[in-house]
Amino acid sequence: MLEMVFAKADLWLAEYYDQRLVDPSLWGLGEQLRAQLADDIKTVLAISNDAHLMADQPWIAESIALRNVYTDPLNVLQAELLSRSRACEAAGEVTAPEVEQALMVTIAGIAAGMRNTG
Repeated sequence: MLEMVFAKADLWLAEYYDQRLVDPSLWGLGEQLRAQLADDIKTVLAISNDAHLMADQPWIAESIALRNVYTDPLNVLQAELLSRSRACEAAGEVTAPEVEQALMVTIAGIAAGMRNTG
């Protein structure tokens, strides 16, 4: 089960969210967490003596890869929309309804994608 959780983690996507949404003074925390995850993945692979995660259940790995084709763009769009929304709020402006609606669509789309692969 731990292996499946690790397989679902996207280090590049977590870093993208950090860069778009997190105060630069906190980026070190994200870097530490991503480094820890990478080390933990190496440990799991060493223990299981596999070259990649989910080697013994390739259909799950394929399902995750197929899901990511759809959810990755939604995640990137969500980070951009959240950034725009926060910028409006910081400037004392009202976020455009189109931005809020698009944000809700990304949330629903990502949730649907996650529901299909857990």
